[in-house]
Amino acid sequence: MATTTARRRSAHPMSYYRNLLKDMDDSQKLELVTMLIDSIKPIQTAPLDDIPLNEEFADMDKELYTPEEAYEMTMKDIKAIYDDATV
Repeated sequence: MATTTARRRSAHPMSYYRNLLKDMDDSQKLELVTMLIDSIKPIQTAPLDDIPLNEEFADMDKELYTPEEAYEMTMKDIKAIYDDATV
């Protein structure tokens, strides 16, 4: 006789959180919204000076392979996968 194991969710479904919100009063909801907004603020107000400039990544303009070489390598990998699957 086969037995099945119960699955455990790693995260709660949305209905769980919706029920939590239903049980909160207005002041608790306001506090929650305030906390969420405050957690997002640092992302919105990040100074543009922190963004790296192109000079810092000058070597990214260089191509390591020509388009033909990149195509050949890709096709070689695809063919190898296809050949392995048919064997």
